[in-house]
Amino acid sequence: MQRFFALVVLFAFSIPVGMSIAGCGHNQNNYCTKNGHAYGVTTSQVVYVSLQPQATGISLTWGQTQQLGTPSAFNCNGDTESVSSYTYGTSNKFLADVSPTGLVCGGTWNRNSPGGIADYTICTPPSGASVTSFSTTGCTASTCGVSQLTATGAAVTSNPVNVYVHPPVTAITLNSNIEPSGCVSQGTTLPSSLLSSTQVFGPDGAALPISDVGTIQYTAVNASVVNINNTENPTNTNPVTGTTTLTNPNGIATANLPGSTVINATASATATSSAAGYFYTCPPASIVNRINNSTTATVTTSSPQTITSTVKDTNGVSINGIALDYESTEPQNLTVSSAGVISTTFPSQATITAICQPGTCNPAPIEKLGVYGNGTPITANNLKVTSGGRSSNLLWMSSSQSQYFSEVDLTTGAIGAPIKLPYMPNSMVVDGTGSSIYFGSWRELMVYNTSNNSLAKENPAVPGVVLAAAPDNSSLIINDQIRHAIYFYSTSAGTYVSTNGVATRAMYSPDGKNVYVVGPDALYVHNLTTGWSTYNISSQPSYSCTLNNNTTGSTGYDPFCGPDLTLTVPSVAAFLSGNTTDAYGFCPDTSVDPVVYYPKSGSAGAVTNRVTATADGNHILGATTTDLSDIWLTSASGANGSTGVPTGGCPLTNNNTVSLPLTIDNEVAPAVPLTGLTPSEITAVVASPDSSVAFVTYRAASASGLLPAYTFSDSAGAAGTLANVQLSGSAGAPISGIFSPDGTIFFVGTGGDSLVHEVSPSSLTDTGTTINPKLTDTNGNPVAPEFLAVKSRSTT
Repeated sequence: MQRFFALVVLFAFSIPVGMSIAGCGHNQNNYCTKNGHAYGVTTSQVVYVSLQPQATGISLTWGQTQQLGTPSAFNCNGDTESVSSYTYGTSNKFLADVSPTGLVCGGTWNRNSPGGIADYTICTPPSGASVTSFSTTGCTASTCGVSQLTATGAAVTSNPVNVYVHPPVTAITLNSNIEPSGCVSQGTTLPSSLLSSTQVFGPDGAALPISDVGTIQYTAVNASVVNINNTENPTNTNPVTGTTTLTNPNGIATANLPGSTVINATASATATSSAAGYFYTCPPASIVNRINNSTTATVTTSSPQTITSTVKDTNGVSINGIALDYESTEPQNLTVSSAGVISTTFPSQATITAICQPGTCNPAPIEKLGVYGNGTPITANNLKVTSGGRSSNLLWMSSSQSQYFSEVDLTTGAIGAPIKLPYMPNSMVVDGTGSSIYFGSWRELMVYNTSNNSLAKENPAVPGVVLAAAPDNSSLIINDQIRHAIYFYSTSAGTYVSTNGVATRAMYSPDGKNVYVVGPDALYVHNLTTGWSTYNISSQPSYSCTLNNNTTGSTGYDPFCGPDLTLTVPSVAAFLSGNTTDAYGFCPDTSVDPVVYYPKSGSAGAVTNRVTATADGNHILGATTTDLSDIWLTSASGANGSTGVPTGGCPLTNNNTVSLPLTIDNEVAPAVPLTGLTPSEITAVVASPDSSVAFVTYRAASASGLLPAYTFSDSAGAAGTLANVQLSGSAGAPISGIFSPDGTIFFVGTGGDSLVHEVSPSSLTDTGTTINPKLTDTNGNPVAPEFLAVKSRSTT
């Protein structure tokens, strides 16, 4: 009994002691199972190994190799753990073998090779795999298929990675029916996946089952056109369980912004890629602009106005987020931001419109230009905007017969001392922002700042005539008429691209993306996307002037002797002067091969030497040495009094897969004769900012200071009234002319007295105020100002 009692006592004391020792030596927080007992898998043990690419797998052609992703080990808390080494396994080593370092072979690796050849350096295609056998019998179970690879470390095996083995892929294509209705409206998702329309081809064009090729991933060359979801975008991967949730694993495509794009298809995670097909997001069919629900508006410096643009596509569906280029006929004084906000700094009147211009809006690959209307421009209606207030003007004056230019500040009336140029100029252009003056010469380009009239740059690489400056001052068009080179010159970089030709006039579209250049024999057009295009022209009259390219400084020299051009408002077409005044539109003609990007779009039966467009978009005015013609632009309903050029999208045919030229309808009013003067050359026709009046400038062997002024008729198709303004003093021929930005003054450079006269457009009278530019030739004799430039000047 004593022995039994002693045993009980010993047992009673031993249990707590033992439990206490166990509790001190084993913390339950170090174990994955938290149930109050300290046993099982610890938090430092590997419980899961992740091997990539898990979602897409690997696609290998026969004999091709690719490295598996580095395995990652995790504990039960999802934290990474270190594993000293991994061993790799394959479910079919004859189809897809793997080396000890995780390099996968589309076939079998060399193992235990004799002769000193390193193991795992030669990948032999599966038995029976050859292009010849595939072309006749296709894939077999031993030559094509799927093998699963794993990595094992710390006694834990990873998730399997599918390896797809197949012959070389020669093409991956999308069936043409991926867009059941042609183009797809914004926000619309295709009813079937891209995968369901995908075909894969091997050697000799034989079809390959997608199941043998693996996951197909799709990418758009222009990602703004379509959103595509693929298996390469898992939404969640649990590092412990390896569970992956995939988003739209079959390639779901949703239309985004207007345009068309190539869709590339890639087999799994390899570089086996192909241009599979095209996606078309429907382009705009109409752009309707309003300001406070009106097409007219007044803007003040303290009250900018915002344009509301309603855009609908060819299916009648509204489009949001479209990138429009807003255009103003007076960009210095009435500015429109990319968001459509109109602001003003000085009084002016302007026509404002908008264009969806390919490049930034409705793009398309060149080979698909015009299909469903993608890749073609779309224009909006015109808005009439006025800004009031008071301002003065800065006026610059120069001549090809003087090595000087001068400026007058009309706020003070003070004329500064003439500024000497490095070389005799042949042209003068102020950019659209009013910040730089560009002088051309046969030696170099000369650039001056308008802020202080200081010389900013000389560039002898681009000698010639400066014909035009971009609205944003980003580029110039310069023609070296001696070397027959037309330069598209970058003002910031000082570099250029060029094309061969002789040019006499040039004009940028208000968005700066197109520039039209015309010469005696051709029309040249430069587009930021398509580059240079050249079109032969004919039907040119005989000019009384001489385009003399070699006699620098001669009084008979005229670098502008030849055809003229002007752009419609909005800028859908360029009109060229000639025996017929022809229009070239911006809608490409894709019905012919090669594509004509700026085809002929209309012709007016009027002979013209100089042309201009009115800001209201209703008229093209043209003059010869004998008369003036008013070409009324009419829409399809022009018989009902509708005027202006067509707006909206380009014409389409052949089930909307071919773009056709615009049709620019017109009605030529009876020509109005120039009376009381005998011009030898018309130098310009200049229309007022408010489209109420236009003046004709000219050269003449003898003249008595008569300035022809044309006032428009209110009846569509009717001729207006032409009257002569008598210039004061000893003025001879009005050689040059320019309106002040607010349209209240017309500045006229005259021969005879070599002055600038101020003419009132409202009363059609010479105000009696003249400006002496103080321009002299090499002998100190006064010369007439041939080139004028103006910008607004604050009166405070």
